Amino acid sequence: MTNGSLETEALDVERMSEFVRDWADLVSRAIEPNGFLEPGFALPAARHFPAKSRPLFVAVWKGGAQGARRLVALFPIAAPGFSLGAATARGWLHKQAALATPLLDRECAEEAAASLLDWFAGDHSGASAVLIPMTPMSGPVFAAFTRAARASGRDWRVLDRHERAALLCGGDPEEIWTRMSSRKALSEMRRRRRRLEEAGELKRVVYSTPADIPRATEDFLTLEASGWKAERGALLGHPSLATFVRSATRLLAREGKIRIHSLELAGKPIAMGVVIESGDHSYFWKIAYDESLRAQAPGVQLVYAITETQTERKEISLTDSCAIPGHYMIERCWPDRLVVCDLMVQAKSDGGAQFAEAHAKEVWRRRLREAAKTLYHRVLSRKR
Repeated sequence: MTNGSLETEALDVERMSEFVRDWADLVSRAIEPNGFLEPGFALPAARHFPAKSRPLFVAVWKGGAQGARRLVALFPIAAPGFSLGAATARGWLHKQAALATPLLDRECAEEAAASLLDWFAGDHSGASAVLIPMTPMSGPVFAAFTRAARASGRDWRVLDRHERAALLCGGDPEEIWTRMSSRKALSEMRRRRRRLEEAGELKRVVYSTPADIPRATEDFLTLEASGWKAERGALLGHPSLATFVRSATRLLAREGKIRIHSLELAGKPIAMGVVIESGDHSYFWKIAYDESLRAQAPGVQLVYAITETQTERKEISLTDSCAIPGHYMIERCWPDRLVVCDLMVQAKSDGGAQFAEAHAKEVWRRRLREAAKTLYHRVLSRKR
């Protein structure tokens, strides 16, 4: 579909892989980063699904002189027929991703957002609403879509607004730590660190090169599978997910967009954290630790080490914990908060009644899902 000098099209995974250079260029121009929409993450994530369940990538191109064009927006959507509620076009959110924020060119963000909405309003889509899951409410992408909606007379709604821990650049790690806990808690953590040091040399290592990342990834996968996650979702227990993680970390390393932090005792990793990077944001994606050393809190020791590292990096404005709301550990460590929501926008400018119906159905669907989850956990607790 063409809208002025903008052209919008939907591409499958293989077609999108032909435009990785354009994609990477858009990442460098994006008004708001999303580490989970880096080509190195999103392509292997999409490919690990069966073909019929893979997302479509809705791309907006801007024409230029002599037929040249540049990618100005990218928004992956759930495969048609794979998304509940055909009246709502849903942004694709991989289970291993913590954000689904579309990429918008900073020079024409609102124009590109409007082009996306117009594409969904077209007869080929049939959507009454567009759902953009897990996007920061304070971010410029949220602002671009809501401004584009207002300008065209479209309605919009916020669903599932919540906060999660984050870490802003700068500041003193000790002050940050004690702001959420206490001096006593910091002293106790250091006492436990000394106990670890009694067992051997304790050092912090950050792996980031293409040569180091594959081995560090294997160490992480092994460490994660050695603990409680072995029975409740360790990546090594799911071959397709393990393959995805190996591919994604390797591809991200080629672009210099991943760091694996490791706390090592006598040369052996006892806690590891995977941090993805995009633009001036970092994403604390995964953590694993040696549960046999739980008394010395190796996971907390690692988070403190990452806090020290990230606050010193002036090129990183924010580190997203990627944690669930109310996470028992990270919210006691990092004082800042990122407000995330699902944004639902009316697709057709003259489809107010259809949007209201789609919104009501979405609210009902979410309430039903929460009720089912509550019932499941009650039954599970009784069995225990």
